[in-house]
Amino acid sequence: MCNAPATSIGKKPPLGERIFTYVMTEYRSLIVVLFALPLSMMWDFLLYLRWQWAAYTKVPVLHATRVERVVEQIKARPKGMRMCTGRPGWQCMSLSYRNYKSSMHQIDAVVDMIDIVSLDLKSDNMSITVEPLVTTGQLTGALLHLGYTLPVVPEMDDLTVGGLVNGTGIESSSHLEGLFHEQCLAYEVCLADGTVVNATPDNEYSDLFHAIPWSYGTLGMLLSVKIRVVPCKKYVQVTYTPHRDRTAGVAHFAKLAGAGKAAPSFVEALAFSPTELVVMAGEMVDEAPTGVNHLGHWYKPWFYKHCESKLHDGKPSVEYIPLRDYYHRHTKSMFWEMELFLPVGNHPIARVLLGWLLPPKVSFMKLTQTEMTRKLMEETHLAQDFMFPMDTLEECIALSDDLFDRFYPLWLCPHVHRPMPGTIMPDPVRPGPDGSQMYVDLGVYGLPTCVKERPTCHGFDMIKSMRTFEARMRQIGGVEMLYADIFCTKEEFESMYPHKGYRELRAKYGAVGAFPEVYDKINNPDKKAKATVTKSK
Repeated sequence: MCNAPATSIGKKPPLGERIFTYVMTEYRSLIVVLFALPLSMMWDFLLYLRWQWAAYTKVPVLHATRVERVVEQIKARPKGMRMCTGRPGWQCMSLSYRNYKSSMHQIDAVVDMIDIVSLDLKSDNMSITVEPLVTTGQLTGALLHLGYTLPVVPEMDDLTVGGLVNGTGIESSSHLEGLFHEQCLAYEVCLADGTVVNATPDNEYSDLFHAIPWSYGTLGMLLSVKIRVVPCKKYVQVTYTPHRDRTAGVAHFAKLAGAGKAAPSFVEALAFSPTELVVMAGEMVDEAPTGVNHLGHWYKPWFYKHCESKLHDGKPSVEYIPLRDYYHRHTKSMFWEMELFLPVGNHPIARVLLGWLLPPKVSFMKLTQTEMTRKLMEETHLAQDFMFPMDTLEECIALSDDLFDRFYPLWLCPHVHRPMPGTIMPDPVRPGPDGSQMYVDLGVYGLPTCVKERPTCHGFDMIKSMRTFEARMRQIGGVEMLYADIFCTKEEFESMYPHKGYRELRAKYGAVGAFPEVYDKINNPDKKAKATVTKSK
């Protein structure tokens, strides 16, 4: 919806601030190159040294010490004050700005939980146990060279296990394996009174185990996660099928995802226009009979641009990609968000000179923002993942076209949605005989077309557009991922995400009054007020 009046930024600031804001806004690419990229590289190097040090120490002993510190801080909570992790907001992967931490008792000890605790490759139930701030990049780095992987590896390599469990995680294998939390075997959790429990699917804390996903850290403090490990192969054989008719492309995509045992191991699609999309199917293989595309190398084109080139070929094509490169194929370009911050980043010269530094950490990108650029991001930038039944996909793409001004590219990732008792995630609306239903994630990241074309006078009504899309999600049984900005009122939020079982477990495990509810964490008061005003109009 791009017919609203231009947004007002507020009163005129002092000259010095205006100059600073102008430089930070108009020369954002230069700030990224000079500040965010070098800091990100140094941060990664320090983390690498930290992980190497951990490999030669007794991590289980260190983990036990960290758990004790968490328990001490939880027990020291001032009466009447609710708790949250002490991880600074700027360090989170989400581009959203949330201010709930400032009024809460922060558990700082959790910030040190960045290590792999143990790896079991000898028992029948192979697993890896990790602390909550371990990342997917760290996991693939530790497992793939041993010939093992996780059944679901979300694409961005800075995503943390804690975020993927407490929120959710999806990947192109989710049409077979489900969401990230469905690969988890146990959660170590500190409850509101300082009691540490180990929740599994079949012990006395089984109800807590099933309810941790989508709880957003509001039932207890996650201390470690035990995750299923499976053997893997060296390469992924990817088949690209371009479509210039959306109906045919969506039908092909849905057929691949819903093929059951005959389905390929990996399925995803990228839509590039209202009519054009590329459907991808992948299988793990041990050998690559033809040339291998090491698309993770710094000089390689960004993956979505590589996919877009397949449209020009007009016919299916096959290539082989190293497994780790495939897993993190969207990392270097942050899907296509890097185009916003570094428009020349995919140019061959820029890739050769700067590609080895990409991507910058979202954390440092947020630190480079001024109040003005932050406000502009809030009012114009979309970073949303909508999850809804597969049979409504074409309708939802059309709705996205209407509300977000033909916003492309779009990411399409299927996942089998199974009932999740005790969580706020609604059950499948039209379940099959096994109780599951094929859903799809529609990823909308970046700026609407009208904002790109008129950045200083955009006229895009974020609240109205988002609330319209959210209303449709409630009607068809869809949801939004909780990392993103939510524009529902509290009543609407609870209509989208059922709270009955969740609240019963909060009462059972003493979380009421000790931890905030999900809505308290995902919605800033100013956004809630704006959404309420918009609803009343």
